Amino acid sequence: MHASLAERPARPQKSVQPASGPLPLLVERRLPGELFPRVPVRSFQLTREQVASALFLQRRTLDVLPTDMELLDAAGRALDFHGLSGVTARIADLEAEDAPERDVNDAWCYAYRLCVEHWYQDAVSEWIGQYLMAAALYVSDAPSTALRRLSPAEFDGHLAEGVARIGVRALVRLGDGARREFGNPHMDRVPESWLEADYLAAMPKRGRRKACHEAAMARQLGGPRALMVWFDDGRYAVGATPPENPLTAAYDAQLRARAARRKARVAA
Repeated sequence: MHASLAERPARPQKSVQPASGPLPLLVERRLPGELFPRVPVRSFQLTREQVASALFLQRRTLDVLPTDMELLDAAGRALDFHGLSGVTARIADLEAEDAPERDVNDAWCYAYRLCVEHWYQDAVSEWIGQYLMAAALYVSDAPSTALRRLSPAEFDGHLAEGVARIGVRALVRLGDGARREFGNPHMDRVPESWLEADYLAAMPKRGRRKACHEAAMARQLGGPRALMVWFDDGRYAVGATPPENPLTAAYDAQLRARAARRKARVAA
């Protein structure tokens, strides 16, 4: 699988797509009124809560850094052993006072990850990566002098602008060029003289390329971003931006509240 990794009813959305072949529809797996999509495990469609429960039950079998396929297999084993009703009944275990906090947090985060991966029908999704974002930002109208000061919302606006301007097929090609220029020096990076001519023609200014890549790396730490969607037939599209991981959102809210109380004490 490719993936590592506002509430609204599921509905089909047209996507930007390569010129060849008909435009596919991005059809969300979320049911009306649900915040997250169901995850296909065995013959079942599991909610985020059911996935978290299944993975919590199988926590002792998971590697330290499990792949998405390993997580799906673990959820399947929980269903084999406990059945759907048993997995659902054990959701309460995640709220038990004596539940290991780290294991509970891992289960919720893994469940969120699988929901993101299965956001659309007949496809897998992952957060759009830094090299694709850098390419989209370059071809947008974002001022080079302001790249380091873009808010996540401003960045995402320019990201959408860049994708609409060149299309996803060209974006993937330019993103691969950015990976070759700015990637791991021991694996991906090549000298500038080895970069593809069409990449340099489309993104000719080295300084702007570098600034866009740095802004894209910073954006990865700025909360949820758009999804890169890979269809089962090999085509791809840029999708929506999922809601934030509720666990992360709750933790951030606690930090903000703590900071506000500290500021109030200082001001008093």
